[in-house]
Amino acid sequence: MRLAPADRAPRVSVGVPVYNGEAYLRECLEALLAQDFEDYELIISDNGSKDGTEEICQGFAAHDSRIHYLREPENRGASWNFNRLPHLARGTIGSSS
Repeated sequence: MRLAPADRAPRVSVGVPVYNGEAYLRECLEALLAQDFEDYELIISDNGSKDGTEEICQGFAAHDSRIHYLREPENRGASWNFNRLPHLARGTIGSSS
C-alpha cells in the first residue's frame, strides 16, 4: 500500500484546484500519480464544474486511496478554491506542527 498508515499523515500534500477542467484533468492526474515518491495525498477541489470533471475525479479517487475529491455544488470563485487547499492539507513537510 502506498499511503501512510491511518494514524500518520502523509509527508506531502498536493492540491489541485479545478473548474471545468475536463480537457486536461485526466493528463494532469496521471502525471501526478506517476511520480516515484508515493507518500503523498492528492486533494482535488472542484469548484462547481459543469463538465465531466466530477466523473473524472471520482473515477481516479475510486482507484487510488491517496486521492481526496471535494466538490462544491456551485462556483465560489478561483481565489476561494485556491485558498481552500492549504486548510485541507495533512502533509508533514513544511508543516508548522
